[in-house]
Amino acid sequence: MIRPFKPLFLALLVYLISFPSFLSAIEVAQVEPAKTRLSIPPGSSKTGTIKIYNLSPEAKTIKAYLEDWVYLPACDGTKDFKPAGTTELSAANWITFSPSEFNLPAYGKQIVNFTVKVPEGVKGGRYAVIFFESYMQEPKKDVEGVSVNMAVRIASLIYIEPQGTINRNIAIDGLKLTNEKNKLKIKARLANKGNVDVNTKGTFFIIDRKGMVYARGEFNEVYTFPGDSADLLAEWPKSVPKGRYDIIMTIDISKSLEGSGILKPPAITKQAGIEVAEDGEAVVIEPLK
Repeated sequence: MIRPFKPLFLALLVYLISFPSFLSAIEVAQVEPAKTRLSIPPGSSKTGTIKIYNLSPEAKTIKAYLEDWVYLPACDGTKDFKPAGTTELSAANWITFSPSEFNLPAYGKQIVNFTVKVPEGVKGGRYAVIFFESYMQEPKKDVEGVSVNMAVRIASLIYIEPQGTINRNIAIDGLKLTNEKNKLKIKARLANKGNVDVNTKGTFFIIDRKGMVYARGEFNEVYTFPGDSADLLAEWPKSVPKGRYDIIMTIDISKSLEGSGILKPPAITKQAGIEVAEDGEAVVIEPLK
């Protein structure tokens, strides 16, 4: 994103989440943790810290500020950032932190303290991000002689779960199996029916009535907010022989909770009977149950 500051002067913001390859060319800061998930009773608050490390031999001035974020429609983990307090699931107004601007010595470290206060009566997950932004020391000039000041920002994502109000729930339907160039393609539709973000990782097995496994594999990871829907996709590099089988899908909906200390819900298992024809196409696909 390019923002004009004054004539012939541009500030280019490089988002580290979206463009990690850019980091190999310049030395910037590092933030720990990159993600914090907190379970807080409504009406209560919790505090935490974020550490920012300067990885360069030059001192930096760091400015910190809050924004909102959402997953993009692909639900593959890519994010879109919005002004603080403008999204439906924003937690930006619940968060205060200090300092908001500081000097970071060469190879130095700064601790930023934050507090999250959850209002009474709220339910479901809320989200925000604290950005830490610094400008490179010397303005660069493009081929037309225009000054361009490079600004780099790194993010610490905040996930907040009002304790006792969270409903993690997904629905899976629309199962399809197709044979494409003697490869089995599997597709199903996942919908986030709960009130909190869900990040899934899943597997599938295709077995005959004797329990022999004919195909197995993993589904793509899916990242959703409440109300989002996404495709679960998987494949097997061979066709399945003619016959009747069961497909068993196991979807872990707790991947996003790793390292948070929040109790993980059990994985969801779905099963359907299928019948495969001589050409490898599934001619019967029973509803998932």
